[in-house]
Amino acid sequence: MHDLLYNVKQIREDVVVPKNPEHEGSPRLMTVTEIAAEHGVSRQTIHTYRRTGIFPSPVAGEGSTRPRFREDEVAAFFEANPKQPRKKRRPQPEQQGETAMSVYTVTLRVEADSEVTPEQIRQEIYDAGSELPFGFDITEVSEAQDG
Repeated sequence: MHDLLYNVKQIREDVVVPKNPEHEGSPRLMTVTEIAAEHGVSRQTIHTYRRTGIFPSPVAGEGSTRPRFREDEVAAFFEANPKQPRKKRRPQPEQQGETAMSVYTVTLRVEADSEVTPEQIRQEIYDAGSELPFGFDITEVSEAQDG
């Protein structure tokens, strides 16, 4: 029995433990989901920032294909680019004595990769239109048939 315990102790000392990608003293690495939760934005918004090239570059890490970002760089980005309050999407009910609002229907054709979902398209349009001087609502997103 004594020999068995000795062998187990030796094995523990000889085993190489993989290094933690988040070494003590180095910045924390964050996933897109963690960034979205901590900074109050959608994952789609972060992907938009990445596509436009304004977001910090991901850090190469071992063991995962998910992009990870340095916490300090992400914090600096959001400090320099604070989240803007979103405008209300739907116009408020008309009060007596106010002028009537005009309603326009606009048809928009969007071309996207096949893995993009209708909800992602809807969210990206809302995000992109947040600075418009008018409210809007998307009533339908559907896939068009070729023809």
